[in-house]
Amino acid sequence: MSSGADSLGLAPMLDLLRSGFERLAAISRHRIWHRRVRRLRLCETLSLGNRGFLAVVRYEEQRFLVGGTNTSIALLAQHSSRSGREPDATHEEDPAT
Repeated sequence: MSSGADSLGLAPMLDLLRSGFERLAAISRHRIWHRRVRRLRLCETLSLGNRGFLAVVRYEEQRFLVGGTNTSIALLAQHSSRSGREPDATHEEDPAT
């Protein structure tokens, strides 16, 4: 005698659903291990009113201070970081010390 699920024809549907979940898990695992490394990152921005901004942009080991308006953009400073880590954004140094 077959079970209640088999008599309703649910067994093939459950098998199909199970195989779909297995395929989805395999795709998910593949994407986690094969993510593209991003080398360009916008670290911080500061609005200077309606038309101006400052931005710190990081590319690999270098950081750039960029200023812009609604019609232009300019490189203001460049810093090369050999340690590969960013300074702590929560720690601001007092210029008086």
